[in-house]
Amino acid sequence: MLKDSLPSYQGPLPNDLNVAPDFEVTQIITFIDLNLEEFIPYYQKVKDSGKENRISDLLINHLQICKNEQNGFLPYDFRKNPTQVESDKETDIGVFVMDRARKPLPIIEFEAKRFSTTSKYKEYVSGVRGGIERFKRGHHSSHLLVCGMFGYVQSHTCSHWITKVNEFLTELSTSNIDTTIDWSNPSENLVSISNSTYVEKLSSKTLRNKPLKEMQLWHYFLDLTS
Repeated sequence: MLKDSLPSYQGPLPNDLNVAPDFEVTQIITFIDLNLEEFIPYYQKVKDSGKENRISDLLINHLQICKNEQNGFLPYDFRKNPTQVESDKETDIGVFVMDRARKPLPIIEFEAKRFSTTSKYKEYVSGVRGGIERFKRGHHSSHLLVCGMFGYVQSHTCSHWITKVNEFLTELSTSNIDTTIDWSNPSENLVSISNSTYVEKLSSKTLRNKPLKEMQLWHYFLDLTS
């Protein structure tokens, strides 16, 4: 049969010393880095709503199209709102490996937040809907050590909101009164990695409450103002 002749995905074996443990996650981040800039003109062409969930729908569709345009070589599936094993709170985007031999759990997840004149920018960080806080408390991605966030910038500039987020993180590091969560580590602040016409990529590290381990977060601020 035709499908028997098609190449199947062979993921790195657990004891393969020639492959880094985070090989697949690194491959996904690289894929996003290469294709995210093209999302903005695509979004401006097809957008029908400025709602956060709808933007995530279009972003997932764009990444799936990019994957298919590369002959589907990457064995990854971008999905919306993957369920959490130990929480009833869902992330916005999860990435799965299409492999029958593995349990269907996302190997990296992304939370998304809007930045506009009507949104609450502090929710990118903390609060009941706080993006970073949900990772810290283990409500999101408790089985993962690397995840990410998308910031949908709908007013001002990416730099404006990045500064606001970092100022708020600095404020939390010195004035937080919630003893159940720690914001004191300077590594919580977003550090610039790269920038292009529409996308700013940043990085931070956060100490998670559950389990008590450091988590790497990749941040992508997307300029959707044009």
